[in-house]
Amino acid sequence: MSLTPEEIAAREFAVGLRGYDKDEVRTFLHTVADAFAHQAAETSAPDRVEGADHGPGEPATHPTPDGRPAPPAAGTDWSDLGDEIAAVLRTAHEQAAALRADTEREVAVLREQAEQEAAATRTAADAHAEATRAQAEQERHEAAAKLAAAQDEALALVADAQARVDRMLETSQARAQADADASVAHLTTQIDELAATRDVAKGALADLRARLDEAIALSDHPPAPQPAASDGPG
Repeated sequence: MSLTPEEIAAREFAVGLRGYDKDEVRTFLHTVADAFAHQAAETSAPDRVEGADHGPGEPATHPTPDGRPAPPAAGTDWSDLGDEIAAVLRTAHEQAAALRADTEREVAVLREQAEQEAAATRTAADAHAEATRAQAEQERHEAAAKLAAAQDEALALVADAQARVDRMLETSQARAQADADASVAHLTTQIDELAATRDVAKGALADLRARLDEAIALSDHPPAPQPAASDGPG
């Protein structure tokens, strides 16, 4: 694997759920890139010295504009360092995958716990609703029983009041009937007395008329005078 310090520093990684911190990964890559560049500089230093001793036709290394040594010439073997970097990156990927698997397991456990809690909550809610319905049904029955008892009591009170009214009416009617009978008897007595008085008056009136008739008859036909009786022989 052939990598440059710039490629190492600019390497991007996919971030999963609860993955590595991107800033820490980037700092580490910059550290690896600097180590890679330092190793490349130390490795290419003898070549620069050797190039200084070479003749005009031999290649020589030149520093880059930022002061770092130029990349090694083609054919230079950096496989060991590349393998180390690849191993570091592979380890990072493996750790990220392990962390992702752990996270997925934790999420699955949390989801299962949430489902169990939701099921328990639903069961408790159903039990509470059933208890509430049973209590409401019991209270409804009790209210219906109380209403029926109140209605029976009201009917009994009405019946008692009606009986009292009937008795009062009967008493009043009996009293009125007795009073009426007494009044009728009193009036009948008075009528009888008046009738007797009338009969007596009629009898007296008839006797008075007879006397009047007799007196009238005597006045119309006076009796003949009787001769005077003599005292004796004369």
